[in-house]
Amino acid sequence: MRKVSSQQNLKFINQQKVLNLIYNQTPISRVEIAERTALTQQTVTNIVNRLMEDDLVVEGKPIAGAKGRNPIPLAINADKLYAIGIEVAIKYIRGKLIDFQKKVIAEFRIDDTGFENSEDTFECVRKVVYQLVKEVPKKGSLKGIGISLQALVDSKNGIVIYSPGLEMKDFPLVEKLKEEFDFPIYIENDVNLVAIIENEKGRLIDSENNIVLKLDHGIGGAIMNHKQIFVGASNVAGEFGHIKAFTGTNRYSCICGSAGCLTTLASASGLLRNKGLTLDEFSANVQAADSEANQDLNTIADAVGRALSNVVTFLNPDRVLLVGKVIEKLGDRFVPQVVQIVNETVLYSCKDVSIIHMIEPLDESMLAAELVIKKHFEIPLELLSL
Repeated sequence: MRKVSSQQNLKFINQQKVLNLIYNQTPISRVEIAERTALTQQTVTNIVNRLMEDDLVVEGKPIAGAKGRNPIPLAINADKLYAIGIEVAIKYIRGKLIDFQKKVIAEFRIDDTGFENSEDTFECVRKVVYQLVKEVPKKGSLKGIGISLQALVDSKNGIVIYSPGLEMKDFPLVEKLKEEFDFPIYIENDVNLVAIIENEKGRLIDSENNIVLKLDHGIGGAIMNHKQIFVGASNVAGEFGHIKAFTGTNRYSCICGSAGCLTTLASASGLLRNKGLTLDEFSANVQAADSEANQDLNTIADAVGRALSNVVTFLNPDRVLLVGKVIEKLGDRFVPQVVQIVNETVLYSCKDVSIIHMIEPLDESMLAAELVIKKHFEIPLELLSL
C-alpha cells in the first residue's frame, strides 16, 4: 500500500509541476516544460494529454520560426475553471464567483449580520456559498472555495480558533461546510491572506522576508519568512494589535483583558469605543485641522511607529506593507509619521527596511478566490517532505 501511495504522490507532484509552469509561464511548450522540470518528454506528454482530457489545458497555434518542428504552446483553460471567494467580516459577508482569468461571474452579499452565535455565523457563510455554487456554469468546473476571516484561524485543520466579532471559538468551519459542499475548501486569516497573495504576485513579490500590518476594524499582522507564513506555536503569530503601546491617559482597557494595546486607539473599533468617533468622523476632523483629532493622530502614529520599530528590529524584515481602512482613510498623513519614527528609532542594521502602504480598498473576497487558484497549481509541502 505504501508503494502505491508513493507512486500516486509522485504522479501528482509531477502533474502539479507541469500545471504550475503552464500557469505561470504561459505560453510554454512541452519541450520547455521537460527542460525546466527534468521530466522526460514522454512523461510531460502523458501529463499534458491527461490535463487536456480534463479540460484544464488547451493548445495554441504552433510557434512559427522555431528550429525544427514548430512547438505548440500550452495555456491554462482559464475561462472554463472557477473559484469562489468569501470574505467573512464583522459587519458583512460577501462572496464572488470568478473564473481563473479573474473575471467576476457572480456576486452575493449579506449586510448587517449581527451574529448571535457560531451557528448563526456559519449559516450566513453557508448561504453565501450556496448562492454562488448555484451560479457555476458547468458541473465539475468549480475548483474550490476560499474563505477569508477576521479571526484567529488554524488553516491547516480548517478551524476558526477565535473571533469575538464572529461569535466563533474552536469552530470546525471546513468540516461543517464539507458536509454540504464537495469541493476543496481553504480558510485563512484575513491578514495572512493578504500576505500570501501579495507575496505571490503583488507588491511583495521581490521580498523574501516581510510583514503585513492591517489597521482596520481591528488590527492584525502577518509574518512571512522565506515566502512562508509563520503562524507560531498556536497559530496566532502576528497579533500586532495587542502590542502594549499606550500609557497614561491613553491607556484604555482592551477586549483582550489587558490595557494599552494598539487596537484600543489605532483601529476603527478602538476609535469608536474610546473616542466616540467613527473612522470617517475622525478622518474628517483630521482633514478639518481639528486640534484634538490631530493630537490624537500624532499619538497614534507615534505608538504604531515605535511598536513597528521594535518588530522590525526583532524580525529584521526587508519590507513592511501597511493596509486596511485606517490606512485608506489616513495613510497620506499617517504613514509618513510612522516611517519617520521607525527611521529614528530602529536598530541601525535594520534601517534598510522599506515601508509601503496601500490606499486602495482591499477586495478580500477576490483574494480568497485567488487563494483557490494558487492552491490548485501548487505542490503541497507535506508531499514534498515525504
